[in-house]
Amino acid sequence: MNGVDILIVEDHQDAARELEEIITSLGYKCWVAADPREVKEMLKTTIYPVVLTELRMPRINGVQLTQSILNVSPATSVLVMTASSFISFAVEAMEAGAYGYITKPFNPAEIRIVVQRAIEKHSMMLSKDKQEYLMGLSTKDGLTGVYNRRVLDIQLKNKISMLRTEVYKKFSILMIDVDDFKNYNDTKGHQAGDELLKELAKLFQDTVREGDIVFRYGGEEFCIMLDGSNKKEAMMIGERIRTIVSLYVPTTISLGVSTFPDDGNDQAALISRADNALYCAKRMGKNKVVPAESGVES
Repeated sequence: MNGVDILIVEDHQDAARELEEIITSLGYKCWVAADPREVKEMLKTTIYPVVLTELRMPRINGVQLTQSILNVSPATSVLVMTASSFISFAVEAMEAGAYGYITKPFNPAEIRIVVQRAIEKHSMMLSKDKQEYLMGLSTKDGLTGVYNRRVLDIQLKNKISMLRTEVYKKFSILMIDVDDFKNYNDTKGHQAGDELLKELAKLFQDTVREGDIVFRYGGEEFCIMLDGSNKKEAMMIGERIRTIVSLYVPTTISLGVSTFPDDGNDQAALISRADNALYCAKRMGKNKVVPAESGVES
């Protein structure tokens, strides 16, 4: 990530200098604009994966600047800076397209995490596969509306490539299968089966955290990629999803969990380990969440 260009838009000199020192210490190349009216021209000559902008400025506010930046550079991640008492204004900026916010007084640990995630988002937007998507490749499952297996392959490839150099970074996947789906189809009809899959997809999307992604893997099988989750956290999320399904949907689900890099350092290994855990859950009586280490046969 070193050498990435970060633009700071801050009209208060002391605040700009403090933030510049933090950003530079993280290994990024830092640019500063005291006047937000300069930003549009700067975007024409340099690619800034991340722009950090003060929210309350006299000439143009952070919401207006966010919209202006995204009009020129849609892939740029805009982060707004605000005091805790003005969080509502930060939310307004996010509704206008900002990726997130950081609070004042500055917390270097918070800035490191938020900026790194913003850069990852920019990288995804500019990846070759993302460009193919923007050119019109189908990425959504026609029935459920969630991302399809093609996008899962792309996302796993990009995520693993990005995290291989980050020793302490993890993420997990949940492989999910609808229990006794064939019997549900046979007794209630295929149209009811389709409605069940659509209902499950919506429930998964409503239940996961921001940053997690739901995919339809095929048939009655789904996959959820859990951003930044270790095995323990993934098991807790999986258990929450399993419980909600059992309460609100006329079926149950079985789930297998695998974690990068603990259970493999490539997408095939992660999928295989999660699949093995899923089938272990089936053998154990269904309606269970099973981690990869339990699902691998000796």
